[in-house]
Amino acid sequence: MRIAYTFCVVIIGLLFFSARSYSLENKSTSTLNLGYSEFAPYTFTSAQGLPSGEVNDIVKTVVLKSGYDFTSVPGPNRRLFRDMLIDNIDLLMVVPFKDADSDKLIFGEKAFDTLEITIFWLPEKARPVTDIVQLREKRLITIAGYSYGGVFKGEGDLVNAELFLSESHPQALKALNLGRAPYLLAYKKAVQFYSEDDTEVSLRSFNFKSIPLVLSIRRSYPDAEKVLKELESRYAELYPERFKALNPVLPAS
Repeated sequence: MRIAYTFCVVIIGLLFFSARSYSLENKSTSTLNLGYSEFAPYTFTSAQGLPSGEVNDIVKTVVLKSGYDFTSVPGPNRRLFRDMLIDNIDLLMVVPFKDADSDKLIFGEKAFDTLEITIFWLPEKARPVTDIVQLREKRLITIAGYSYGGVFKGEGDLVNAELFLSESHPQALKALNLGRAPYLLAYKKAVQFYSEDDTEVSLRSFNFKSIPLVLSIRRSYPDAEKVLKELESRYAELYPERFKALNPVLPAS
């Protein structure tokens, strides 16, 4: 009887250990992939062909420290969003939005970075700007694929602006230098990144709006809401100074 009892205890112990080991192994090998576009300095592909950028590096560290494997998947913004809807992409860094499919994502509540919507011009080619309304019905260079907080839609401030669309920030800067339009509307850090080596360009600028960049997860990911909260808490823990600067009224957890 004692032998049978001991045998049962051993079996139960082994089953418990195996289940615990499987659970830990299952989490440690779960993968979260981040879709990213060529949006330097936030996310971009380096000259060596590797995913790079401050936001990419932060998300990678947060995901790995949370016990998941991590990969970065490059692509244009629209394709990345479509891939997220069919479960090929798990995470995107976005500005929260509403459309027919936005309910398929869960948007984080804590900013990982900010986007400063900025007007740029060359002092010898355009008058200074101190208010966004000065650009109504004016010719304006901007980059295709970005909403810029909705300034070109509905009742946005620049819905009647005449737009010259560029495919990239370097192309937009070249268009500004060539005089395709007197003003460029773009995100500040991106323009600074691509113009910092151009000593011939003396840009002037006016920042008129800042919007938060948050982490989003596809709602179909297992325990998606719990995972997102876990990642945000880990972010606050690993980058406390950055977190407090970008989220001054939010608690760390």
